Amino acid sequence: MKYGIPPSEYNEEEILKVVDEMVEKRGLRRKPVEFLSRRRVVWMPYYRIEFKYSRSQENLAEKSSETAPRQTALNAMFCGCAKDESEFLMLFRPNYLKHETMSFFPQKDEFVGLASCVDVERILSGLMQKMNEAQDELSSLRSDLSKRYVRKRRYSMIFPMLGVLRQERDLSEKIAKLSALRNTIGMCLNLDEEAGSIDVLRYDTFYYPTLVAELRQQKNESERFLVVNLVKRGSIRARLNCDIGLTQLCNKNDECKMIVAAAVVST
Repeated sequence: MKYGIPPSEYNEEEILKVVDEMVEKRGLRRKPVEFLSRRRVVWMPYYRIEFKYSRSQENLAEKSSETAPRQTALNAMFCGCAKDESEFLMLFRPNYLKHETMSFFPQKDEFVGLASCVDVERILSGLMQKMNEAQDELSSLRSDLSKRYVRKRRYSMIFPMLGVLRQERDLSEKIAKLSALRNTIGMCLNLDEEAGSIDVLRYDTFYYPTLVAELRQQKNESERFLVVNLVKRGSIRARLNCDIGLTQLCNKNDECKMIVAAAVVST
């Protein structure tokens, strides 16, 4: 017996619609035609991680060091294969924690993924450090950009400012990228402020239902995989959808691709 999030009710037509939508995004006018070769329900393990954190020195000036425990969810099937922070960020699903889990027995034709043995605290601490570094660089860049605005207003009537405008554009692009990185890490870790350290209190495993579809090209038989969520989502109309992050990871990371391929073909 295991504990997992129950799948929504769905039918064959809904599955094929999601697959068709993802095939169309490849641009069939430029790509060889793909066909659905096989598929399988895969229960992916996730770590439910409870942790506490200490506030950074800047935040300590305004707030108490005491913090309430936070929780997040990390895909445990692929976290042992992620190579950098961009791949780790594809594996966090804190929104799954809002679903209730229930005990279940997987069907004989369904696959239950194995959880990787990883240092969960090291993963969270590494991402927290990246978030703090991004925030420090943001503060420096914004200060620099503000100074450039002042100089531009002061001298724009005297000197050509094309070089300054290019520098401002480059700085603005860097600021946008760093802000996106900081916000993404914050959402993944369920943190809305800088932290000095992270201490994992406990974690357990639950399972999330997906359907892994294998697509092949008729000529050269090359394969790719789609990961489809079997829990319907949508604020207007609930529907099945493709997990874009896991789909990208399972096709660009060779180790993840081997794991998902083995899950589809195993008996």
